[in-house]
Amino acid sequence: MIFEPPFIKKLANPGEPVTAQAWNDLVNGLGQVHTFLENTEATALRVQVSASGADLTQVRVSALRADGIAFDAVPPLPPSTQHMFPGLRPGSYTLQVSAAGFQPASASVTVPDPAVQALALTPSGAFMPAVFGLTLAEALAALANRQIAVARVLDITGSDVPVANPGSEFAGARVLMQLPLEGSAVPVGQQVQLVISATLAAQASVEIPPLTGLTLAEAQKALEGLGLVLGTVVTKQTRAL
Repeated sequence: MIFEPPFIKKLANPGEPVTAQAWNDLVNGLGQVHTFLENTEATALRVQVSASGADLTQVRVSALRADGIAFDAVPPLPPSTQHMFPGLRPGSYTLQVSAAGFQPASASVTVPDPAVQALALTPSGAFMPAVFGLTLAEALAALANRQIAVARVLDITGSDVPVANPGSEFAGARVLMQLPLEGSAVPVGQQVQLVISATLAAQASVEIPPLTGLTLAEAQKALEGLGLVLGTVVTKQTRAL
């Protein structure tokens, strides 16, 4: 067995020549550092996640070590689609993958392993389609095709529209708002809501009662009782004769 001489720190003054032995010591020291780093360097691990409809940058991939310490992978940077652990010490790990709207997946891996680890995620429900601008009939049909239940439909005036049987007067109304937004995961059992434009049938006229002699608060209360909202109030003073 060959023993290397111990490293002795020695500084050179500015302008002082460096001997050949000192230079060799420097080169040998750098070589030993490089060899050490090569022997102890952590291994990069790549993971390919397949999840139809998911944004891979929002998928979380972690590696759980036997001692309970977890490491998070770096999300893919387009055009790459692989998550990467820049450095893991050799050993056994449990890969854990999770994403909104999907069932979590896991797999065991031993580092170092040059192969790309592949994991597939199974959807746990549907994803909200874009129904903004569609008629109510079209929106309800699109949601039914994805087996997404609609909990409530409101028109722009705040009135409830029957979901099961909205009637012909609401069928052509346009969707102005959808909750949740397009692309959001809709787990099984979760219901969505829609807001549609008002229809002629929903815009019934209301006769305004006489408000003369009432205070502003009394007039506002009387209008609110009819489902009306008090607008801008202008006060004018009249000169007494």
